Parts: sequence; C-alpha cells; structure tokens
Amino acid sequence: MWSAVLRPAAAELTERAREISAAVNDYTRARLRDLLADEQALEVNRASTEASILDFAQVLSSGEDPLAAVQLQSPTLDYARDGAQHGIPLTTLMRSYRLAHAATATQFNAILQNHARNAEELHLASELGSAWMFAYVDAALCLVEEVYTAERDRWLRSAAASQAETIATILAGEPIDTDVATRRLRHDVRRVHVAAIAWLETHEEGRNTQAVLEAAIRDIASAIGNQKPLVHPLGILSTAAWISSHSHIPSKVLDELRFRTANAPGVRVAIGEPAPGIGGIRSSYVEAVEAQRVARLAGRAAGSVTRYDNVSLRAIATANLDQARDFVRRELGPLGEMDETTRRLAATVRAYLDENCSRGRTAKRLHVHDNTVAYRIRQAEELLGRSLERRTLELRVALALADVVTETSDSETTPASLRTAN
Repeated sequence: MWSAVLRPAAAELTERAREISAAVNDYTRARLRDLLADEQALEVNRASTEASILDFAQVLSSGEDPLAAVQLQSPTLDYARDGAQHGIPLTTLMRSYRLAHAATATQFNAILQNHARNAEELHLASELGSAWMFAYVDAALCLVEEVYTAERDRWLRSAAASQAETIATILAGEPIDTDVATRRLRHDVRRVHVAAIAWLETHEEGRNTQAVLEAAIRDIASAIGNQKPLVHPLGILSTAAWISSHSHIPSKVLDELRFRTANAPGVRVAIGEPAPGIGGIRSSYVEAVEAQRVARLAGRAAGSVTRYDNVSLRAIATANLDQARDFVRRELGPLGEMDETTRRLAATVRAYLDENCSRGRTAKRLHVHDNTVAYRIRQAEELLGRSLERRTLELRVALALADVVTETSDSETTPASLRTAN
C-alpha cells in the first residue's frame, strides 16, 4: 500500500505543495482573521504551511517513523518565534496549526483518490495515510510548542522586549518620560526623526529576511546622514526604523533616497516626514504606514522608495477605498478606462493641468506636437462630457487616484495598521 499508493501520493503532494499551501491559507484565514489580518501575515503563514507539507511528504516518501523523523524547517520555526515575540497567544498559534492540518488532510485525501485503484485500496490508504499524518502533526506541534516557549522566555528577558514595549507606548500616544524613553531605546528621542518601513511581499526558503530588510534601512539611513537607525522588526517580512538627525533634514534628500537593490532584493521602502521628539517618532511612523499602504495599492516595484509627502493626497483620499473608487468612476467616466489609448489621454490631461493648461509646455513635456496635445484634449473632453475648465480640482484629484483605486489593485493589500510588538 505504501509503495503503490502512499509514495506516489507523497510525490504529488511535493509537486503541488505551493498550490495546496495557498488553499490551506484561505481556509485558515476564514477562521482566524485577526491572526491573518494582512497580506504579509498571510504570506508568512503560507510559507510555514508549505514547508510543513514538504516535510511531511518527505517523511511519508521515505517511510520513516514521523515521531522520530520530524525536522521543522526554518519558515515554520520562524513563524513560531515571531508569534512569541509579538505576543500571539500559544493557543491561537496552535489553533492555526490544527486548522492547517484539517485543510491539508482534506487535500491529501483527494490526492489519494488519484492513486488508489479501487474503493478498498482507497480506504486502506486513507487509514494508513491519516495515521502517518496525525503522528507527524503531533510530533510537529510538540516541537512548535517547545520553540515558542523557549523564544517567549528569552524574549521577555531581553533588552529587545523593553525596547519593543517602549516603542509600543510611544506609538499608542501614551505618556512617557523623555529621559526614560532615551535610556530604554538607547536612542536620543529629542532629535528629528524620519520613520521608514522596509518590507518584502513574499517569503523565500533560506533567505535571512531581517538581514535583507536591514540592508535597505542602512542605505536609507546613510543617505540621510545617520549610521545608527533605531530598528524595530514588525514581523518576518517587515521592519520599521527611525533615522534621526540633530538638525533639519532637507526635502531634496528625502526625494532622492535610494538603496542598493543588490543587497536588498525584493525590498520596498516607505518613509514618513521628518518631525521632532517623541511626537515625531509617532507621527512619522503613522505617515510611513500610510505611504506603505498607497505603495502597495499602486503596485510599486521592488527597489522603490515611497515618500509620504509625495502620496499624501492619495493616502487621505483612499482612507475609504470604496468611496474613492466611486469618486474616480463618477468624475472620470469613460476617461477612467484602463485601455492603452484612454490611459494616454488621461496622462495628457494630467500633464496639461500640471502645466497650467499650456499646450506648448505640455507638448514639450510629453515630447509631442502642439496639435497632438490639442487633439487629445478634445478627445478627453468628449469622454468627460464637459470642458476641462469645469470641476478642475475634482478632475485633478480623480486623475491622481486613478492608478491606486483600480479593481486590480484591491487584492494587493489590506489597509495597514499600527502593528507593534507586545
């Protein structure tokens, strides 16, 4: 039975591990929405599930005793440690594993049907496969609990826990003495602060995500002129940091921020605006969170740096995404269509308005003839059903929002929240 059915089933389980982990993720999310509240939490959970599926398939394929053969892979261990550091109750974490087991078992039973030749063979294979899986999950959960408990004990005794608690207090807007905060954070909170959030969209096996994220942060900090940013991990796939200065930080410096993508592949960064003191730590972070949300809505590419000041209108106007979509749809009408020709017309209108309705400057900016600009403007006005001189402010805002409120962008992210360590 193992040779004829279970071993081929293990091979199929291995081949389809990523697909199955995504389905399991959907099942778990529907039952633990607070735990899997955003896209990054979902990706971390999916990576952990995929690693466990691959590990179980290996054990099943080799015919080993699960109780002796279980070796949790790094995504699963990282998931448990991250939960311990961020105060996720062990009961919640264990429930997520049990839900994943239930959903995986359903997928595994469906795979067995592909390899069993008759009902009797399927029945026997299901019994044996289920026994193997339950033994594996039992051993794995024991290891997860050990890792979680050890990490939680270590974390509570560490200076990092005191730092995380202090940051949580500041971000919550609760009162805290400046000298106490400076001592606990080992960072002068009286300075001018720029908050930055670096994140990855996907988890890759074997990649040290924190090292990659911190490489981007170091480059950003160096460009601002601070070699020792205050770094605060938000999770496996994201890190916050505060880069501080004794003096004013020029706006041009923030607009020109870059990081070496070779050292930080796949990373995106969002930054808030400079602000002084403890209040500045919080306000700049809130802005960085909003800049990140807009960057994810707009599908900003890896290697990008999104500054809040450059997207503040989009951030404010998309606080309610459904209302923003209705506004853009109503204001632009057919000019909001996503085909290439219409998008070119919309881009021309945007440039025309930016150039104070000068056809000459618009033509120079777009590298086209004046008559081409005039023709496109007439086409755009026909689509709008009105002159560009009417509702100009509303039109400007709608054009600015069009790229971040399309239906395709909605799946990119869930609005970010002020996630801090407990």
